[in-house]
Amino acid sequence: MVDASSGFPGLNSMRLRPILLAVLAVFGLLGCASIPEPSVDEAAARAAFAERSARLEAVDTWRLAGQVILELPEETWTGQLGWRAEGPEQVIDLSGPMGRGGGRVIFDGRHAMLLTRDGERYQASDPDRLIARITGREIPVAGLDAWVRGIARPGAGFDLRADAAGRPSRLIQDGWEVRYGAFEDAGPAAMPASLELRRGDMRLELRIQRWQLGQPAPAP
Repeated sequence: MVDASSGFPGLNSMRLRPILLAVLAVFGLLGCASIPEPSVDEAAARAAFAERSARLEAVDTWRLAGQVILELPEETWTGQLGWRAEGPEQVIDLSGPMGRGGGRVIFDGRHAMLLTRDGERYQASDPDRLIARITGREIPVAGLDAWVRGIARPGAGFDLRADAAGRPSRLIQDGWEVRYGAFEDAGPAAMPASLELRRGDMRLELRIQRWQLGQPAPAP
């Protein structure tokens, strides 16, 4: 096991590049483009957003599956994304075409770990530190599990554009912007079916194919 606080001696950057691109994609290294102001009343939209957020924050077990598309000037990375949350633990599985590349990222509020498909393991005290040590970039990831559900990270200010049902079209928080597309019904609330993040010459798109909120139903 290699601890991120002491660096990654012998790390093969070329071999890990697809994994790092995927990690960057999922942790939202992107943001800020303007969109038109909605016509809905802002106070009413914020109240609806708060009500929707409260319903989702009460659901501490959820899963999603979908596709990640990350576009950079020099290359494009596409892959499959599986994400599950059970209480404080978050597990993100990433794989490229035909299952190649990718790995698993695990974090639980006390530590963060990257497991590659070759069996290598890297860890740090928190996700921000892990990603910074791997990529050389300071990337705030503390709010990602909230943003992917279409809610704001608790305890921090945010800028919001939402509709009368509280579904966001744009959310800016911690210096990052998320733009949402369609929403689909998933039980307790409508959940994002697509979202896009941008920053400079980078573009990330998440196409979420399946949501599951709460524990799965027992088999008959």
